[in-house]
Amino acid sequence: MNFKLIMIVAIFSAPCMANRVEATGKITRLYSYSEQMGFDGDIAILTNNPVAGCEGGYWLRKASTEGYKNTLSFLLSAFHAGTNVQFGALSNELWPGSSAKFCRIDQISLIR
Repeated sequence: MNFKLIMIVAIFSAPCMANRVEATGKITRLYSYSEQMGFDGDIAILTNNPVAGCEGGYWLRKASTEGYKNTLSFLLSAFHAGTNVQFGALSNELWPGSSAKFCRIDQISLIR
């Protein structure tokens, strides 16, 4: 029973994992958008180490959640401290606010 459940989860998770990219770098620029063509509250992040598929950088979609608030707090502290950030992002969810490829942030970690 457990083996079947694990196999089902693995089969349905594989396409999602194929679109996930990870990279480590320092934030070089942060952009915040307000009331612009539906991008109200979105944050665009540029780094010193762009990865294939996310050459523009990363983006954080505005949300009224603890996750959004925590991630924004992490981004600001990493930017000001010049700390390395490990980004987990979805390369199939590109930001519609730019023609450059900005991947949606899925997870971040600060690295000392």
